[in-house]
Amino acid sequence: MGRQLSTPTAILLGSAMIAAAVYLGLRHGPAAVPPDPRAAEGAPSRRGEPASSAGPAERARASGEGAPAPQRAPSVPREEVARQAARALDAHRPALVERCYRPAVAAQPAPREVKYVFNLTFDAQGRQIARGVIEDRETSRPEVTTCLLAALPPVAVAPTGSSVRVDVPFSLP
Repeated sequence: MGRQLSTPTAILLGSAMIAAAVYLGLRHGPAAVPPDPRAAEGAPSRRGEPASSAGPAERARASGEGAPAPQRAPSVPREEVARQAARALDAHRPALVERCYRPAVAAQPAPREVKYVFNLTFDAQGRQIARGVIEDRETSRPEVTTCLLAALPPVAVAPTGSSVRVDVPFSLP
């Protein structure tokens, strides 16, 4: 009779092989592939066809060399981004009170105030790219939180120049 691996042993060996492959693959990072210089020159990319006869100056212009770097917005202090985000959230407060808070208080009056901390991340253009919310345990109202997250559109701030994450306190009413 031949020996067979048990299911737990096979799973363990398979997991070890996957872990080793991932580790070795991530150690070296992605391979750098140099760009095809013919693509920048406007030459056909098929083999056997002659490359463009453009001179060095024309090739430099075509590849973007010598062109001015794109202007980045100046980096905005995190405190200013947090103030702008708080103002953006406050602009939505009346609609959120009407849609989410009032129906919950009508059904159950306590607790009167609901407190949150929004974790907001903005890209360099000031657009929201991530949002999380932390509820205060003492003032928790799950139905209000669910409604709030569904009703609140993404907020935006002035261009920040880089990705910025801020924590913004928020409460209803």
